[in-house]
Amino acid sequence: MNTKYIFLIIFSFLLNYSNAQEIIPPSDIKWYSLNEAFELAKDEPRPIIIDVYTDWCSWCNYMMKTTYANKGISDYINSHFYAAKLNAETTDTIIFKGNKYFNRMIGQRPTHDLASILLEGKLTYPSVIFFDINGNKTVVSGYKEPKDIEPYLVYFAENLSEAIDLDDFVVNFMFSFPDAFKKDHSIFKIDNSLKPDTLGEIDWVSPEKIMHLNKKRPKPVLMYFYTDACISCKVMERTSFGNREIAQKLNENYLSVKINANDSSQITFLGKVYPSSGAHHIHQISQQFLNQNFQMPAVVIFDENYTVIARINGYLKKEQILPLTEYFYNKSFKKLSFQEYLKTYVTVKQQNVEKSIN
Repeated sequence: MNTKYIFLIIFSFLLNYSNAQEIIPPSDIKWYSLNEAFELAKDEPRPIIIDVYTDWCSWCNYMMKTTYANKGISDYINSHFYAAKLNAETTDTIIFKGNKYFNRMIGQRPTHDLASILLEGKLTYPSVIFFDINGNKTVVSGYKEPKDIEPYLVYFAENLSEAIDLDDFVVNFMFSFPDAFKKDHSIFKIDNSLKPDTLGEIDWVSPEKIMHLNKKRPKPVLMYFYTDACISCKVMERTSFGNREIAQKLNENYLSVKINANDSSQITFLGKVYPSSGAHHIHQISQQFLNQNFQMPAVVIFDENYTVIARINGYLKKEQILPLTEYFYNKSFKKLSFQEYLKTYVTVKQQNVEKSIN
């Protein structure tokens, strides 16, 4: 079995069963120096995670013994990140990306110049610094227990920065795995305006039944591809497809099919049988319709005649799904680009809001 897949399954198990907090003190993470991590990322791109700590910081030490020692967390980090540690008050001279950095020994607790630069002067310990695969930096301050660091790890490991803002994803993650966040009441502290609507329910149809159902009332087909290893797939399904307005519109206008891209059983669709490619391999129906782009999650849209009219790879926010599905359902794609359609869509929405106010 693929090692990456094993680690994802371990992490997925941790997400769904928050009591599975196996601890291996002090940490099973493979730690690199800063230079080693960035050099490795040149040859095999991965995001980088940097633990910034001090010797006197008790919470830093506690995070190392708990969060970083958690089996699910350490395996996930080792599989998807290059991890580095930086003592913010080290007196060593550090050569980083060709430049020398020093501790100038100023003040009662002198801070190393590199730590001050990376933390942008916000000297909170512990802090976690993430660099995504494009080199963009994000600083997350303060102690994080396993459940709290999980959404950040998924966000950067699954390269979601172009799809959704980090803060929005963290909230969506919490509402996708609410049981893990109820014990400390953190989920109840989120402002109501930020809480996603997760009460919608898609009427997922078996692929074998599509042709039969379409005889009654022809509809376009939305085929949603996911894998058990894709954590953002679970979040998108709960907070995007789980939105009541989206669920209602899809149930009215589409036949929606959900496909596990690694399914180990044969699947019949439109009268054709697609056999499995074997456990944990891309299923042949996925190979057929995803055009060799297996980034998950993915959505393929067919018209009423079962012709593929769109392939969309990557995480979709609820704000994207509704206009996308209406764009194809209304056949606006035949005369407008999606960007042109979006302008009219936003205008109509605004007019409807103004009418409801008046």
